[in-house]
Amino acid sequence: MEALTSPLEPFNFVTDLKKIESLAQKKSRTHFEFSQWLKTQDPIEMDEIVRQISTTVAAGIDCTQCANCCKALVVAPDYRDVHELANHLEMQTLDFKKKYMKKDTDGDFVFKQKPCPFLKSNRCSVYKSRPQLCRNYPYLDKGNFIATIGRVLSNVFVCPIAFNTLEMLKNKLQPHVIT
Repeated sequence: MEALTSPLEPFNFVTDLKKIESLAQKKSRTHFEFSQWLKTQDPIEMDEIVRQISTTVAAGIDCTQCANCCKALVVAPDYRDVHELANHLEMQTLDFKKKYMKKDTDGDFVFKQKPCPFLKSNRCSVYKSRPQLCRNYPYLDKGNFIATIGRVLSNVFVCPIAFNTLEMLKNKLQPHVIT
């Protein structure tokens, strides 16, 4: 299969969150079947195709109009993230943890509240110090796409970029897949 060499065909992005959730639910079986087919493909080639598509989609969608990831997902910052955030807020790490974090059922530290306590008017108030998980979200252009397809299938319910990237990927790879 060839990587994309020409501009992607016009594609109308779906950005309405209710519509995305509904469509993702309706297409969940097809998405799963597509993910199984993807596992038979060359991972390096798929990473390049997904990187191209996700870059195009991300350029066409304004995350600050949505911020659904900050509203809907539970973030589990690692130690470095917590330390960086505490420094950014001029707090001691322990004080930061007491104020903003709790242990989840797996024993991991997560933010106490949803939406994220640092979301202000659909923007991250600690953007330069945001956790690595947030920096990488929705994890489409980081490589290893096929190995992390399960995470992508979860993210299509939450993120317009993830949803539209998956739909464009399915569209690009037809007639090999069912839509």
